[in-house]
Amino acid sequence: MFGSIKQSALYQELSPRLAFIGCFVSLGAMGFGFDNSWWGGALGLSPFGQKYGSWDPAENDYSIPPEKQSAGTGTGSAGIIVGCLIAPWLCENLGRRPTLLVMAGLLTVGIVLEATAVTSFWQLVVGRIVVYSGIGLASNVVPMYQSECAPAKIRGAFLTAYSFWNTFGSFLATLVVFLCQNLKNQWAYLTVILCQLMVPMGIVLSYSFLPESPRYLVYRGRYAAAEAVIKDLYGPNYNATEEVQLLQLQVEEQREYHKATSILDCFRGTNLRRTIVAAGVQILQQAQGVSFINNFIVTFMKQLGFADPLQYNVILIACGLVANVISFYTFDKIGRRISMFFGAFLMAAMMVGVGGTTANGYESLSPMTQKGCVAMLVLWYIFFNLSWGPGVWILGGEIGTGQLRERTLLLSSLGSFMTSVPINFVNPYVQAAIGGRTAIIYGSFSVAAMVFVYFFLPETKDRSLEELDEMFQQKVPTKEFKNYACTGLGAQIRQLENKEDESGMKSKQIEHVEAAL
Repeated sequence: MFGSIKQSALYQELSPRLAFIGCFVSLGAMGFGFDNSWWGGALGLSPFGQKYGSWDPAENDYSIPPEKQSAGTGTGSAGIIVGCLIAPWLCENLGRRPTLLVMAGLLTVGIVLEATAVTSFWQLVVGRIVVYSGIGLASNVVPMYQSECAPAKIRGAFLTAYSFWNTFGSFLATLVVFLCQNLKNQWAYLTVILCQLMVPMGIVLSYSFLPESPRYLVYRGRYAAAEAVIKDLYGPNYNATEEVQLLQLQVEEQREYHKATSILDCFRGTNLRRTIVAAGVQILQQAQGVSFINNFIVTFMKQLGFADPLQYNVILIACGLVANVISFYTFDKIGRRISMFFGAFLMAAMMVGVGGTTANGYESLSPMTQKGCVAMLVLWYIFFNLSWGPGVWILGGEIGTGQLRERTLLLSSLGSFMTSVPINFVNPYVQAAIGGRTAIIYGSFSVAAMVFVYFFLPETKDRSLEELDEMFQQKVPTKEFKNYACTGLGAQIRQLENKEDESGMKSKQIEHVEAAL
């Protein structure tokens, strides 16, 4: 077994330097998961309801009314849109690396506002908006940075780190809320919120060890700096000079024949197809119910009649975290299309199962049926973290062309969060009106996701970013991406990145570069 692991691309290609970068640059995602889950967990707690809500005679307990749940959850998501809108300008003009510091600053300010909201619910809401603006920034810069640093063979695993830290943040927040649930004073919530400070602190402390993206340096004409970064990432014996020359040629070719500079270019020619794929997977991820699970699962389990829903929420998030670890391997092994298609199929089955079981109300459910519903929700979260959880960040980071990567990620992220905003605003009212049948709505979107994957989502596994440029520009049909033979500079870059070229091929490549220059 250990021998097969040693033969895997992940073991051979993932150096300690790349692993360090992949972990620490993804900490912004941990802030996303943490803030989502501490909020979703706190909404179901009586002390939190007593502090910020009112007495509910129907439940015989304190709770946050639907209008405050809607405002607190939905406006937080709206803050992400602000972060998404400023991300392209920051990434393009400051660089990928300095943008990480801006992200850390926004997270810190927002966390302080949340922590000091001792009595004001609306200050808490403002703090969430600021935190989520930093998260919106992270959702753009982190996948972009990762995709531009990672070798093609392990790019899926490298970008999965974003989803892993998101889930880990959710698990950590859920665990902290669970441990603090019996502390009925304001210090319990202060403890939970201040735990988030580890995210911006980790980014600041690791900042001096994070290099700039080598592709960004090539785009800016800083070739010597790009060579130094590539040697730092892939080792001192790596032929960084040749890769930079190939990247330089590819950038010049794109600028000459496929020039694109504005956000409108994302909707022109072959770039429109890339925008549809990048934004489509993000929209469908949200539509399938992840916001419902992250923000409202505790209140849903309370409706099912569970006395301690936080305990089950800890189990749910922990199972998702294990699934996320497995996805480090599966996305680069079996590919994007298969993972996303069957993930949507299994997620649809679980949501429809929950909705059908609870369609006639919660009162008639037996304890065994209640546990069966929770088991299906746990399985849904496992399947999500094996597929659509990490998959959208992988595809978002690799689908856009180099000239438009910042703008494609902006549109992709906006698609996600503009879908999550209405869901977060509307879900409390829908859940109060139709109860468990809410899950059937999310299950139907999983069926739509299967159709989208089958017809629109190409297989991008094992391809360099420049190969994807060639295939999109050649209008290769979706089902032919997997077996298409690239012949341009992108194929040469992939061979070089994956250390597969033989000495004869290397000589031929060098001759080609010298002739072109």
